[in-house]
Amino acid sequence: MKHMLATALLFLSIAFTTITNAQSQPSFEFFNMQLKVNPTNEAALLSLLEQVAGALPPDIKVTLGEQIFTPTEATHVLNFSSRDGENLNELMSPENNSERLNFIHALRNIVEIKRSVRGIRLFHFGGKNVRPDTKKSGSYYGYWQINSAEPEKTVSMFQDFIKDFAHLTGGNSVGLGQNVAGANSSTHYYLHTFQSYKEYVEILNAYMSSEKFQKHKSRQKSFETPVENGLVKILKQWN
Repeated sequence: MKHMLATALLFLSIAFTTITNAQSQPSFEFFNMQLKVNPTNEAALLSLLEQVAGALPPDIKVTLGEQIFTPTEATHVLNFSSRDGENLNELMSPENNSERLNFIHALRNIVEIKRSVRGIRLFHFGGKNVRPDTKKSGSYYGYWQINSAEPEKTVSMFQDFIKDFAHLTGGNSVGLGQNVAGANSSTHYYLHTFQSYKEYVEILNAYMSSEKFQKHKSRQKSFETPVENGLVKILKQWN
C-alpha cells in the first residue's frame, strides 16, 4: 500500500511539473461576442470601444478582430478578457448594471450580436512571454471549436501536441480553452496565433504534411467531434 501511494504521489508530482513548466503564462477568462457589422458602422464601433476600454480596469483587454474565414454570418469578433476573473464578474454586478446596459444598447444600435460566449483558457504555450490574451494589430489567429466526449483525453492530447510540434509553433501562441456558456455544442476550442496570413498558410501546410500530425488527428477522432473553425485578423486591442 505504501509503495502504491508513493507511486501515485510521484505520478501527480511529475504531471503537475510538466503542466507548470509547459504553460508559460497564467490562463484567463473571457466574454466573446460574434458581431455582424455593416461596413459603414465599423468606425462607429471602433469609437464606442475606445470609450468603453478607457473606462475599464487596465487588466481587462478589449480585442476587436475581423472574421476572414467563418461558417457564420458574423463579420467581426469582440473579446473582453482578464487574468483576474473577478474583474469580469464585476462588470456583471448590479452596481455596473446601468453602464453595462448603456453599452449593450449602444452596441446593438450599430451591430447585430450573433452569439456571445463565456469561456476560460485552460492552457497556453509560447507567445514570447507575453500574457496569453495579448494580440498585435495585423496578426491572425485560427480557432477550432470541438465537442469533447472525454475532456481529460483532450487535455492529455494537447500536452502531447505541444511536445511534438513545438518546432512548428515558433514564436506563436497555442491555447486550449473551455466554453462555459453560450457555445451550443462546442465544449472546447484550440487557438493558434500567426504573425501574418502567409505564415498561417505555411504553418498549416507544414502540419498537414506531417505524418505525426496525421496520427494525432486520427487519435483525436475517437473522442472529439469538430464543430466549426475559422480565421480572425486582429484590428485593434485596448489595454
